Amino acid sequence: MNFLMTVSNSYVPYLGVTITSIIENNRHMELSFYIICPDLSVCNKSKLGGVINCKSASNVSIHFLELKSEHRVLLEEVGKHLRSVHNTSFLLRLLSEQLLPSNLNTILYMDVDVVVSSDLKELDNYVFHDNIGAAVVKDVVRTTDYQRLKINPNEHIYFNSGVMLINLPYWRENSIGQKCLKKLCENTDVSFMPDQDALNIILKGKVDYLHPKYNCLMLFFMRDEFLKSRIQADELKQVKEAIENPAIIHYVFLNKPWFKGGFLPKKELWLNYLSLTPWADLKLKWRNGYKGMLNHYGKQIIENIPPFFGFELRPNLFKKKQYNHIRFLFLLLYYGFAQWLPNFDSRLLGKFSNRIRIACVRRLFDFVGKDVNIGRRVKFGHGKNIRIGDRSNFGANCRVPSNIVIGDNVMMGPDCFFFGSFSHKTSDTSIPMIEQGIELLPGHTSIHDDIWIGQECLFMPNVEIKSHSIIGARTIVTKNVPQGVVFAGNPGKIRKHRLD
Repeated sequence: MNFLMTVSNSYVPYLGVTITSIIENNRHMELSFYIICPDLSVCNKSKLGGVINCKSASNVSIHFLELKSEHRVLLEEVGKHLRSVHNTSFLLRLLSEQLLPSNLNTILYMDVDVVVSSDLKELDNYVFHDNIGAAVVKDVVRTTDYQRLKINPNEHIYFNSGVMLINLPYWRENSIGQKCLKKLCENTDVSFMPDQDALNIILKGKVDYLHPKYNCLMLFFMRDEFLKSRIQADELKQVKEAIENPAIIHYVFLNKPWFKGGFLPKKELWLNYLSLTPWADLKLKWRNGYKGMLNHYGKQIIENIPPFFGFELRPNLFKKKQYNHIRFLFLLLYYGFAQWLPNFDSRLLGKFSNRIRIACVRRLFDFVGKDVNIGRRVKFGHGKNIRIGDRSNFGANCRVPSNIVIGDNVMMGPDCFFFGSFSHKTSDTSIPMIEQGIELLPGHTSIHDDIWIGQECLFMPNVEIKSHSIIGARTIVTKNVPQGVVFAGNPGKIRKHRLD
C-alpha cells in the first residue's frame, strides 16, 4: 500500500508518529511511504529511516521526493494569494501528480496530525469507478461554507481532505493539482482552508464517500447536543460506529496532541505511538508559550463553572474527565467560602447559600440529585465516592466520609458524625499503636431511601440503614439497621417496628 505525506521539517517528529502507527497496525502489508519535505534536515531524515529500522520491517520502504526549481517558484506565486497565516507546505500534495512515480495508481494521502489504529486492508483493496478522483470522508461544516464556495449540498457534500485515497490516473489525466493551484490564485474566497476548499470545488461530484472510521475527526467526539446539530440523523449511526472503532484518528483542532494541556479524545494513543519513535524524548510545549498556558487554565476554570439557571458560560464540547486542579479549585471554594455561608433553612440568604454549596459539590461528589440541601460547615474530605439522592440533605456541622451513598428523601439532623472506612492497626502489642499505621476497611456506608436521622448521631464505618427507618437523636449506630424500624440509644437498639 502506498502513502503520501507532505510536511515542513519542524513537523517531521509528528510524521514519525503517523508512520509508526501505520506500521504497527499493518505488519502484514507491503508499505511504501512517499515524503515531500523541501527543508528536511539530515538529522530528521536519518531518524525517519530509523523508524523503519527499529521496527525491523522488511516490507516497508520510504522515498523522499525532491522539488524542482519550477515547483518552488509555483508555490511562492500561489502563496502570494493566501493569507499570511498559511504556510505553503500544505500545498505540496497538489504537486503529487507531477512528483510521484508514473507506475503508481492509488495512494493514500494523510496529514501528519493523524494516527492509524487498525489495519487498512479494505482501503488497499479499494476499486475506483470511472470518473472518480478520490475516496474521502464527509466533513462537519456549516451551511455558510457551501454558500461561500458556491456548492450545492444536494450535488456534493463537502469533504475533509486530511485523509484521501487518491486515484492517480484520474488526477494526472485531469490535472487536478494544477487546477487547484490555479483556483487558489484566481479566487480569494477559497482561503479559509485553501487546499481543502479548492479540492472540494475541483472534485465536486467526483468523489466516493468512505465510512467515517477512515477519518475519525475530533468533531465526532463532541457531546451529543453539539453533534446532532451538525450531522444528519441518517449519518449519526456511522459516526457513532467510527467513535467506537476508529481506523484513522484525525486531530483536526488547533490544540494538537503534541501541545501541553487541553483535552483531546485519544490523545493518549498518540502519545503511546510517540514513545515508539526516535523522538520519544520530545517535550510537549504550550501552544503559544505562556500565553497558551494562561489561556488553557482560564478556559478550564470557565468551562468547569457549574451552570446556573441552565446556562453554561463556556460549554465543554467533549465528554471529558475533570482535571485535578479543577477539583482543587472547587474544594478551595467550598472550604474557604461556601461552607461558611448561612444554613439552607436560614431566612437570610439560606437558599442562595445552598445553591453555592450545591454548585461546588456537583463538581466533587460522584452524584448529586435534585432538590438537595447541604448544611453549613459540612465536612466531607475530598468528596470522592459520595452520592446523595433527590430531596436529601446533610445537616449542619455533619462529618461525612468519602465513601457514603445517601438515597432519596433522607432527612439528617445537625452534628452527625460518620466514621470513615479505615481504622488504626492494633494487632501487635509489642509496637505502639501510633506506629502501626492504619488499615482500610472493605465496603461503604449506605443510607437507603426515606430515612430520618436525628441530631448528633454517630455511625461506625460501613453500616447500612435500610428504608423507612428512624434513627433517634444521639444514637450510636454500630451495626446495620433493618427496614422500617425506630432505632435509638447507646448503643443503638430497635425500639419499635414502624411496619407493624
